[in-house]
Amino acid sequence: MKSSLRHYGLCKILVLIVAAVITSGCFFSCSKKVSVSSLTSTLDEIDRYINQGQVESAVKLLDKTDNKSLSSNFRLGICRRYLRLGETKKAEGVVKSAIKNDPENLQLTAVYTSILLKKDDLKEAMKTGKKLSGTEYGSLYAEALLKSKVKSGFAKVTYDDFCSEDYSGIYLDAYAGSKDNRWLRNNAIVSLTSGKINQAFVISPREYQSAQDAYFWALVKYDDRKFVDAAEDFKAALDLAEREMTDDFDLKKNLKKKQNLSLKARALLADCYVNLAEEKLAEKERSAILEYLTTRDDEENSAEISDSEYSIPGVDILSVIYHNSAVWAQSRDDAKGAYKLLLFEVSKWPDYVPGLITYGNYAYNSSLLSLDDPMTQELRKLGIRSMDMKAYDDIPKIPVEDAIARMDDSLNRFKNYQLYVAKLDLEDKTQNITDKAYLAKIYTTLEKNTLGTNLYPPEIVRYAVHGFLSLDRKEEAEELFNRYISTRYKFNPEEPFYDEFFHHIHELQNWEIENAAWFVTEAKRASLARQLYDFIVFVEYVKDSKTVREVSLRASASAKMNLAMIYSSTGNKNEALSLYGKAASDSQDLRSKSEALYRIGVLYNDMDKVEDAIKSLKYAIYLNPSHSKARLLLSKIRN
Repeated sequence: MKSSLRHYGLCKILVLIVAAVITSGCFFSCSKKVSVSSLTSTLDEIDRYINQGQVESAVKLLDKTDNKSLSSNFRLGICRRYLRLGETKKAEGVVKSAIKNDPENLQLTAVYTSILLKKDDLKEAMKTGKKLSGTEYGSLYAEALLKSKVKSGFAKVTYDDFCSEDYSGIYLDAYAGSKDNRWLRNNAIVSLTSGKINQAFVISPREYQSAQDAYFWALVKYDDRKFVDAAEDFKAALDLAEREMTDDFDLKKNLKKKQNLSLKARALLADCYVNLAEEKLAEKERSAILEYLTTRDDEENSAEISDSEYSIPGVDILSVIYHNSAVWAQSRDDAKGAYKLLLFEVSKWPDYVPGLITYGNYAYNSSLLSLDDPMTQELRKLGIRSMDMKAYDDIPKIPVEDAIARMDDSLNRFKNYQLYVAKLDLEDKTQNITDKAYLAKIYTTLEKNTLGTNLYPPEIVRYAVHGFLSLDRKEEAEELFNRYISTRYKFNPEEPFYDEFFHHIHELQNWEIENAAWFVTEAKRASLARQLYDFIVFVEYVKDSKTVREVSLRASASAKMNLAMIYSSTGNKNEALSLYGKAASDSQDLRSKSEALYRIGVLYNDMDKVEDAIKSLKYAIYLNPSHSKARLLLSKIRN
């Protein structure tokens, strides 16, 4: 939990000493409702002495006026005047005496606690002020407790001490007295430590006092998956960063702080937009980050900022930014942009797994592009290039061998099953290998990576199941999958497999549910298959008191396509078209995108929408020239 909380940049709990702010509010004026007019006149006379600087006369008259029989309000007035005159000892005597007569009076207790704090008598201040906790004077007790912790020496004070739920009220009391939002952040960390993220979210302030303040609450909302609210707070952090940190004594350092905080805020703002399916806005933020990074001078790049709140984002954040921008460029058919970003990324961060995998996918997709027909060959011999040839030549190519070599280099440094399987997949797709050799490779991979009886890393099981299915060995695939799932999630062997599966469905990973859905689809159990695919593909949430159902951003293209196929087979063609379209737009793999477009073409043809069918089929063939089914259907429609 600690490592998660350090993500908030506030693992050092604030121990603010707010005596000046708090104490100023702790001396209270006397009540005006006094029944003895002579006492009022006497106090007025004392005030005149004080204003005229006649300290000795004022003190003498106060000494003469004080009496145990006076009301608490009058004695508070006397105490306040002693304090103005610097007679702290006499003020303490008056208030202690008054408390004996009126022990439940919170004003008296607050003034006495304040005096004890001034004397640095923290033990007595904590004892006396404890009853103030949770009241309008609670900040005094908070100050006493926190000062005592500081005085005890930080060697004895641990991070866990300040994250205890016992401190929740202390931080709220401190905020009530100081109105400093940092106390609310402390209280939020207490809630986060105990896993109560919703409770942390509730106490967020109405107005932010600094860029770091807005950034912190944006992180809380981001982790609570409130991406709309988080995006607004990240934008607020960016706006505040523009207006602050302009210390004349060290303007350059503060400028760097502002820029580095802005980098982190922009990176996470971009991620909020990704989660909200606002890719254009996400790319705008990523582009702003990349533009800034490319303009940093050498001195700025080498400069170090010790303040962790404002330090430049770590390598992981920047590598994600480059990767996401590369994926965006691919989705916009910007091959040059994607190539440039990916090449920079794998060179700068050679062990960033998503970057290496996307680099490999780019290499594979570029190897599929071919313009080598006899006419093209003749034109090249003559030194002539058509428009198609020029467009083809302008697409940067990455050799698959280079991608595999980079993956191997990283795997030699770090063991990562996701990257290992990605490398195996890339090899399988590009190397000529017999079915027998491929089957042997699958079993060898399973044997090398076993974790126990029927247990393997999830990535290995996924690879093996896919391999068995590609070889049309469905029984072996399902047997391996079922044994793995039953063992990993400790299914009750006495219960039917799918009863246990639904019992544990919230624990399972999406690919596991998707595989199960595929197997039951093959078994022609359409109702069960649709239940499983619905769980993967759709998410439901409440908005404006209404339940909203929409396609999940995390649903794979294959899950959408398979559910679309079920819709199509049950006569729900419009729903099928919608899902196929979503699968086509979301997929980064050219073959998968081509297959989705082919199926859209089939549906349009069935619905007698010939022109729409032709457009979809032509685009499918453009993306995958070897898609024979799409070519055949297009030929039939045209004839």
